[in-house]
Amino acid sequence: MADRQWLRAYELTIGKGGGEGIKTNELKVSFEIKKGDTESPNEATIKVWNLSDNTLQRAMKEFDRVILQAGYQSNYGLIYDGNIIGKRIIHENGVDIILELTCGDGDEAYTNAVINKTLKAGAKPEDTVKEVVNSFKKYDVQSGEIPTFKDQKELPRGKVFFGMARKYIRQAANTTDTSWSIQDGKMTMVEHDGYMSGEAVVLTSATGLVGAPEQTNDGINIRCLLNSKLRVNGRIKIDNESVQMAKKEIGKDAKKQDKQPTALDADGFYRILQIKYIGDTRGQDWYCDMVCVSIDDTSKKTTDRKKKKK
Repeated sequence: MADRQWLRAYELTIGKGGGEGIKTNELKVSFEIKKGDTESPNEATIKVWNLSDNTLQRAMKEFDRVILQAGYQSNYGLIYDGNIIGKRIIHENGVDIILELTCGDGDEAYTNAVINKTLKAGAKPEDTVKEVVNSFKKYDVQSGEIPTFKDQKELPRGKVFFGMARKYIRQAANTTDTSWSIQDGKMTMVEHDGYMSGEAVVLTSATGLVGAPEQTNDGINIRCLLNSKLRVNGRIKIDNESVQMAKKEIGKDAKKQDKQPTALDADGFYRILQIKYIGDTRGQDWYCDMVCVSIDDTSKKTTDRKKKKK
């Protein structure tokens, strides 16, 4: 039976990593969360209206982590877990006081984690991954789903690893033909032609699909009602008959004309590359906007792994 998409539910926790905090499921809260198959930390802007003076001061001085669960009473779960990297107080209409939080999922680990380790001859990329995970754990980022690597190349001789952990996990990802990212406080890796484990989320008008999916050069754009089961690199299933086909552009730049629209999957299964959660507990917004690709098209569309990074 399909989940019934009614009676919104949410719970926002603002606190210290592994420590005390405050929870609310009654105040007005709005959020915009952007997640992607990229190594850069997933971003979120979360606003909370009219906290008590004491809680507001604690939040400004003490709290450094936010956890947001949202959805519907029949389909409710985690949609964001990250570090608070910016705070400000907004005065609105001379009445409301708003706490605005700017957040980065795993930002502290991405920015600060380092490795100082010598790996012996014969070490494999999976050994590098273990060292990176250990360095991330110091910043409350745990190990998530990681595939069994194929055809791993062993180090011909011992090697000293000294520097930013993100540099070494990037190297391991390139060597194993995977992409890596931090998703809700967990470091995950996925093969370029694969997807995360678990059943595909079936999206129809009865299960929350809003409007018609749109085929573009960068992916299949899909909007649905907010659904916590959706996750980056997970799968969805849609009816291809509902997809609005891409229109051939005329008179545009030649290179853009050569770019082909994202292929449709024969069975309607797609991998999620990007998700934007948009929500307002007292307003109309309560959506997920996604960019998806067919599994066979995934290796061509993965977002930023080829960019030069430090």
